[in-house]
Amino acid sequence: MASARPFNCVMHASAGEFHKVSALGTRLINGLYVNTTLFPSPPIALGTPTTAFLGALTKLNNLIATAKGNSNNTGLRDAQSILVHGMMEQLLAYANPICNHIIANIQLSGFDSSNVPQPTVKPLAPIIKKITEDKQEAGYYKATLAKPKTGGGPLTEKVAAAHQKGTHYTVKSALVATGPYTILLQDTASTKLVFTGLTPGQKNYIIIYGTNSKGKGPDSKPFPFTPQIP
Repeated sequence: MASARPFNCVMHASAGEFHKVSALGTRLINGLYVNTTLFPSPPIALGTPTTAFLGALTKLNNLIATAKGNSNNTGLRDAQSILVHGMMEQLLAYANPICNHIIANIQLSGFDSSNVPQPTVKPLAPIIKKITEDKQEAGYYKATLAKPKTGGGPLTEKVAAAHQKGTHYTVKSALVATGPYTILLQDTASTKLVFTGLTPGQKNYIIIYGTNSKGKGPDSKPFPFTPQIP
């Protein structure tokens, strides 16, 4: 009888956790790219150019080593961590069907293993419940999302909520509902949607979208918000 909670490849690292991204990247090089019988054609070449996985990871490690006390390299390090993390999300989507819930295969891949089911769909469009600025440092705002609804679709609310687990969110703003939108916060858990970058007294429109191992989900509806605290 199959387990209702099968093992899957997972990533216990967000794009902002650059040390974890680096460590996982090294494990994947020694896993996916070494065990070629099980993983014959990863979607990203190993190679050495900066567009290949090894080159991107090497650049990240160099920036981690030189970022302390260097604000320019700190920004470059964070951007490179986001790039490598995105590559690993593609590798995760490639590895999971091959591993087929077999923990020994997951261990050979280099990914972490978990018996929490992976999403089978991209995240649902978030629903922004409210945005508050009280209880925050001046100039910072917190977005709160409503619990995911299915609208009577094929997924129950319980399953829909499970799909949202592991989802990271990006917050964008614009001065008009049609955009263009600027990213204010990227790749963050729903419980930590605290951002800055708005002008008090100016109406802003906020959009949030989620990303999981299946890719980017749809944007939320634009949420009008006018900061009041100077």
